Formats: sequence, C-alpha cells, structure tokens
Amino acid sequence: MLDLRRMFVEEDSRMSRWFRFSSLRKRIMLFLIVGFACFAMLMAAVSYNAIYTMQRDKIKTSMAFNLYQQSSKLNQLYSHLLQVTQQMAPEGTVGNLTEAYLAAPDSYRQLLLSRDIAYNIGLITFSNPSMELVMYYDEAKGQASYSNLPLRESFHLSALPDAAASAGIAYQSPHLSMCRFSDDQVVSVTREIRFSDGTERVVYVEARAEIITDMKTLTDNLDLPYILLVADAAGKVTYSSAPNAYAAGASLQLNGESGMTDGYVWNRVQGEYGYDLALLLPVSSYNRELYAWKNHMLWIVCAALLTMLLLMLLLRRLINRPFRLIEKEMKTFGKGYMGTRTVHTGMLEFDRIFDQFNVMKRQIQQLMMEAEQKEKRRHQLELEKLASQINPHFLMNTLNSMRWLAALHKQEEIEKFAAALIALLSYNLGKSNEAATLRSELQVMATYLELQQMRYDFEVRLDVAEGGYLDCPVARFILQPIVENAVCHGIDDNGRLDIVVRPDPSTETVAIVIRDDGKGLSRETLELLQRETPDERQAGWGIGLRYVRSMLESFYGFKARLTIEGGPNEGTTVTLLLPYSLPQAKERAI
Repeated sequence: MLDLRRMFVEEDSRMSRWFRFSSLRKRIMLFLIVGFACFAMLMAAVSYNAIYTMQRDKIKTSMAFNLYQQSSKLNQLYSHLLQVTQQMAPEGTVGNLTEAYLAAPDSYRQLLLSRDIAYNIGLITFSNPSMELVMYYDEAKGQASYSNLPLRESFHLSALPDAAASAGIAYQSPHLSMCRFSDDQVVSVTREIRFSDGTERVVYVEARAEIITDMKTLTDNLDLPYILLVADAAGKVTYSSAPNAYAAGASLQLNGESGMTDGYVWNRVQGEYGYDLALLLPVSSYNRELYAWKNHMLWIVCAALLTMLLLMLLLRRLINRPFRLIEKEMKTFGKGYMGTRTVHTGMLEFDRIFDQFNVMKRQIQQLMMEAEQKEKRRHQLELEKLASQINPHFLMNTLNSMRWLAALHKQEEIEKFAAALIALLSYNLGKSNEAATLRSELQVMATYLELQQMRYDFEVRLDVAEGGYLDCPVARFILQPIVENAVCHGIDDNGRLDIVVRPDPSTETVAIVIRDDGKGLSRETLELLQRETPDERQAGWGIGLRYVRSMLESFYGFKARLTIEGGPNEGTTVTLLLPYSLPQAKERAI
C-alpha cells in the first residue's frame, strides 16, 4: 500500500514538473506549439474569410444576374402574349373580324370572314417565331375555334398552372405545350372576352420558353445545380425546374430578395405581372469551395504538423547535446577536476559558453593559488604580529624595571622620564583602555613635549580654551606626529612652539593651530606635503602627515581639514579643523 502511494506521489510530482515547463527544451516546445497554433488559426481565419467573402459575392452576384435574365425573358414573353390577346379581343384586328363573323347574315359571308380570321392569326404567329398555339376557346362546350394548331384532347383551362391573374387575364407558368404535336415547354396567357352579341370566349395564346435550356446551360457552365421556381402571390409553386427537389404545388414562403431556407440559398424577384421568380442553390453546393478549402487546409495542417515535429526533433538534438556536454563538464568540475578541454558543438553560442567555462576554470585555479599564497602570507604576518607584540611588551617591562630601579636609587629625573615615556608608549600602542578625546590627545602631546624639552632647549606655549568640547571623541594619535615634525624638522635650539586650541560653537568645530618659528619650508617641499598620495621625495614630515590625513579621513570622513602654511625662514603653521558634537544634556525629573 505504501509502495503504491509512493508511486502515485512520484507520478504526480513528475507530471507537475512537466507542466511547470521548467526546462528550456520544454519551453521551446511550448513556444513552438503555441506559435504554430496561433499562426494556423490566423491563417485559417484570414483564408476562410477571404474564400467565404469571394464565394458569397461571386455566387450571389451570379444568382442575381441569372435570375434577372430569366425574369426579363419571362416578362418579355408575357408582354408579347398580352399583345396577341389584345389583337384577339373585340377591339383588336382579329377580334373585330370575329365580331363581324358572329353578326354575318349568311354562311358565305361567314366563310370569307373565317378565312380572314385564320389569315390574321397566321400573320400573328408568323411575326412571332416563338409563338405556337393561338385560339379562341369555348369553355361551355369545351371546344376550340380558329386554332392555328390542333389542340390536345386533354386540354382543360382549370389544369393550367396560373402564376398570376388580374382583370380576367391569367398568366401561366412554364408548362407543356397544348398543341397535340408539340413537346415544347411554353408559357401562356388566357384572357376572358365578351363579344357584342353576348358570346363569351377565352383567348388562349402560348409561346415557346427556353427555361429548360437556360437552366441546363447555367448548371453545366457553373457546375452548380440551380433550381428555378415560379410561384403565385400566395406562395404556391406553379413551376419547378427540378421537380424531384422542389415539386410543383409546394408552398414557398420567401421574404426579401435573398436568404437561406430549408438547406437552400435563394434569390427572389417579383415579375411585372405579379408572379414570383426564385433561383435556389443547395447549401452543400453553395459551400463547395469552403469544403474544398477545408480539405486543403487539413492537408496543409498535417504537413505543417509533420514539419513542426521534425523541427522540434532537430532543435531538441541541437540543444540537448550541448546542454548535456555542459552538464557533464560541470559535474566533472564539481568533483574537483580543473583541466580544460576544447569542445566543438557546431553552434557558436555554445562554443563560446565552453570557452568562457574554460576561462572560468583557469581563473578559479589562479584564485585558488592566490588564496593559498595569501593564507601562507597571513600565517607569516600573524607570526610577525606576535613577534611585534612581544617586542613592545618586553620594552614596556624593561622601562618599568628602569623606573622602579631609578626610584630605588632616588633618581627622580630618570624616574619622571621613564614614567612619561611609559605613559606615552602605552597610549600610542593602544594599551590604555580609555577612549581617545581631545583632552587625552592634548595630554599625550604635552607629555611628548616634556620629554623633548629634556633633550632640546625650546619653549612651548600652550593656549587651550577650557570647555566640554575637550571631552568629545577624536581620532587617536593625530597631534603628536604634527608636533614631532615641528620639533625634529622645524625649530632650532632656543626656538618657540605655539599651540592654540579654540572652539567655534556656532559651527561646532574646533581649530587647532600649531605654529613654530623655525627655518620654514621651501615652496617645493610645501607642495609635496600638501599632496595626499605618497611620493618618494617626501621624508620626515610627509610620513607623519599622511598618517594624520588617513586617521582624519577614517574617523571624520571628509568633514575634517588639515592645512599647512609657511615659507623659507618664516616658520610653519599647521591648522587642524575638526568637527565635534557635545552630548545632549539629560532632563531632570521635577
């Protein structure tokens, strides 16, 4: 049970590591897949929109144009047929002759008039080549009169497919010719008339229609199965060019000029005589180019996926091999192997990484050697430091022995000298535990001058203004080097050294002026002493002043200032300007 749970945990951890895409290889694969998907979707959307727009505009324009042509042809045919019915009406040429025939007093006159009627009907059909059957029809007797062609026996007015009707005139949709010897498709017009003697007749005229031929030509040329429908005002289909798809008698409810209904895309136009003409196209044929585009896109996507897969495998090989070499080098380096070797991966970037890795190895080797040398040097310095600490300790013990020996032999001057020297060395060597203040610095300086006055004959004038500023902390050992330079390099016997210490509470600074009346400094020496960088020509003065400057910079930063003034035979003046800060007074409780 525990092994099974551990297996699930490991599998979950492995899956989480995979979906975090923490490796470069996984991220590159992710970017490739996302980029390909985005590009494919964009290409598909653009091409689909372009093809759909082109197809829609092309087919709709073609349908509208073809429908307009058919409507124009039908309107023209109905117009010609209507003109013929007008001529056969009582007020027309043939109708007038028929009026005379009905009013003729004898059979001879009727014979002559019947010849004229037949002759004029012949002229009408001769002047209109598409005209076929023209006749008067007696609906009560079911007989035709003055017909130019023989009538079918099955002729009935009620069987004609009326598409529109108004004022006794009916317009029939395309149908089979009513001539017994004709199989043509025709359109016809019937008109009810009444002669002056009360005789009622129906004028029937028909003309050959080329709808079947036109639709076949249109379908063959465009390779699209168009369907032409003629419907009456109630939406009943009176003619269909494809009865198997849309039979006559079906209901067709179309609103507007174009649209999509029951799996068909359609365009509709209303004829001049009240009928509706519609051109339909199955949606499957309408979207045929889109289906072809989908198939092409499927092949393109498959080819692109295969290309992307090959590209990913190639990138994986190009990237994994250098990374594995780098990983191997790092593992070897982690085990302590510092040797360098040249690797050529065939990719400039990875070769540069290997070169930089080799440079890093050499630098690490160099740093390790330097660290080893520094460790040896540090050990040697610790020994030297220990020796340097032993020597002053030995010197301090020796001076203490001299002081007590002088005290035993009652040599007060030697005892005093040794005590002063011990105090001075203890302060300078940091043996004293007290913090350095301006007061302690002045005391050490005074002790040093007392020791020097025992050796040299010079006068010291010390003018120090008393105040709390004297107890403020200062850098250690900054006054003795200056007065030491003045004693050793400035004043002569019977010389004088003036030391003035004055605070300025307004700026919280204290000015320490050390002035001697010695031989002074030349301009060249003064320029050398004012330099902060070491110089081989600096001696005596320069070493102590560099030390003082270093201590001031370390303790005060750039807030303290040291200036040197003087000239040949004019003495030397050294001025120290130090900041100080008095401690805040504590408030008393009342």
